[in-house]
Amino acid sequence: MKKIVFTLLFTSIGAIAFAQLTAEQRIQDSVIGWWSNNKFDNSLKPTTDPVQKKRIDITNLFVEWMKKTYTPVGGLGTVTRQNFSVRYGVYFMVWNVTFSKEYLDEKGHFKPIDEENTPFGITANNIPASYAVKFLNGSGNYYFTWPPDGYFDWEMHKGADPRIHPNVYKYITHINELHSVFLAPNNKLPFVAVTMGEYLDASEASLDKELQNKKEQINSQWSDTKSREDAYQYQQKEFDRYRNAIHKWKEKYKDRLNEPAVLHNMQPTIISDFFGDMDPFAISDIEKSRKQYFPLYKVPADVMEKCKTAQPQWISVWFRYNTKENGNQLYEMYTAITQNLNYDYIYNYFFDPEKVKGVAYKPANEEQLKARLDGYRKKNAIALKPAASASSRYPDAFFFDDFSSGTEGGDPSNWYFKRFGKHATVSTIKNQEGKWLKLGYGTPVNPSLLKKPLPENFTLEYDMATDGGFSSRTGGAATLSLNTRNATTDGVETSGGNGTTITVKIASGNEADYDNNNYRGELSVKINSAPSANTQNGQEGISYEYPLREFTNKKTSVHVTLKVKAGVVTILINDKKVAASTDFKMGYGDKCVTCGLPAATKFNFINWTNTTTDADNINVYISNVKITTQ
Repeated sequence: MKKIVFTLLFTSIGAIAFAQLTAEQRIQDSVIGWWSNNKFDNSLKPTTDPVQKKRIDITNLFVEWMKKTYTPVGGLGTVTRQNFSVRYGVYFMVWNVTFSKEYLDEKGHFKPIDEENTPFGITANNIPASYAVKFLNGSGNYYFTWPPDGYFDWEMHKGADPRIHPNVYKYITHINELHSVFLAPNNKLPFVAVTMGEYLDASEASLDKELQNKKEQINSQWSDTKSREDAYQYQQKEFDRYRNAIHKWKEKYKDRLNEPAVLHNMQPTIISDFFGDMDPFAISDIEKSRKQYFPLYKVPADVMEKCKTAQPQWISVWFRYNTKENGNQLYEMYTAITQNLNYDYIYNYFFDPEKVKGVAYKPANEEQLKARLDGYRKKNAIALKPAASASSRYPDAFFFDDFSSGTEGGDPSNWYFKRFGKHATVSTIKNQEGKWLKLGYGTPVNPSLLKKPLPENFTLEYDMATDGGFSSRTGGAATLSLNTRNATTDGVETSGGNGTTITVKIASGNEADYDNNNYRGELSVKINSAPSANTQNGQEGISYEYPLREFTNKKTSVHVTLKVKAGVVTILINDKKVAASTDFKMGYGDKCVTCGLPAATKFNFINWTNTTTDADNINVYISNVKITTQ
């Protein structure tokens, strides 16, 4: 599957894709599929036991249904079938991939990058994101804490549908560390809320077993009788304390013992709940507001016995919440599982089979799924078309882009960026003409179609803007970097080995600070080279700083020009010269030795990075990027 999909993708793009797009950009928008290697799926062995055979057949159905529903984008999918005494099912993962040789097989196909994966799954008789109460389990009932809906960091789920998606509204959902959908007969899970009285009784009943376990540990650790007896006596006193604590809480809560037990500890133990004066049921107001409390449940012993058969007692589908901000790989996985997995079919297959007898599985919203995948397949081909404005407005320019070919809120054509976090989008700005690239935070951008290297003598110009009216000391800020070194295969700037970089940092300031020492608007330019002629007291490079009063909370746009001619670097702001490398200083203030660039310097990489202090609330933009030959 993976080989066919990937080959078709690159056939449609053509050879130019390899010449113009970075490897990482092709991966992010690529429909990659499932790994054909069974490295992670080799634990199930052939069996003649009819129950185990049926369980394995069901795991195979889970794999078939998931593969019809979800085709990994920007990553490689793997399958791990599992069959334990009570639960069984499939543990899926989508892995990061790269064109680095160590993660390609002998035929050049992707292999998973070690430890870079995101799991999700379909399982029978499993309770995702729950925690076994181990000291109570092992003899019938299965006790567990289950963090409530809204537990964990709800900020991570901001904007999420509290019931996940209309495709699953008719079923049981639960959101804590994971998003989970439960399919159970008549939409009723066989879980029983445990009362405070039962928890205390079961805890007291477990003491003898726990003390015996301690004695066995002592026997294995100590060989002489005296040491064993001393250790026995110490443990006996400890367990007497635990028993007294249980009696203490029984007395305190004697009028509430029939209420559901809600525990302070997520993973309670005899020691955590019954050592000292810590009340196991005490939940503070702030913990309540954050939903940091842990209801206690059990799966009754008779249901646990049924869980050992082939018929699922319930089905759980679990995954992590992801949005477009998390990138195509994770968002496509989340979208497919929430919107395209056919929960109705799966429910009926196990709990109302007459409804799907003789009916083959197909994804929910299948046309939507197909259209979404086709969109990924076409995206790289579209991105390779040069913007018409580059040739029509400045036909003699080495490079030009004003983002006019982009759509509001969409991706910038022919620009590389990573699709996670607050990434770059095409935008318009009030009171500013044309379209702009709103820079994402932590996701640098660089032009994919830029010819390399740049001319030895050139002029680079761009407009920069920020949101006005900010009250903080700085507003929008961005750093331009030029590097003679080639980027890595995934589009990342490199710094090792010989080479030269120019960095131009621009930050807008608050005009209220004009007349004090706190004005933070600045232009900072640095030149660093290896090998270096400019090193002072171990600090390499030369730099220059200029108080940038032209770019503020009231003057919200600025025109930046960087000129390189005969090795001299000059910076102009609004067409006014403000810095020249002949005036740059070394790290401790001495005059530069080499006051510019090494001879015959040619740059192979440029990018812009958002360095705004308050990037969540203040945006920074660039536009009208033009490079001309001097």
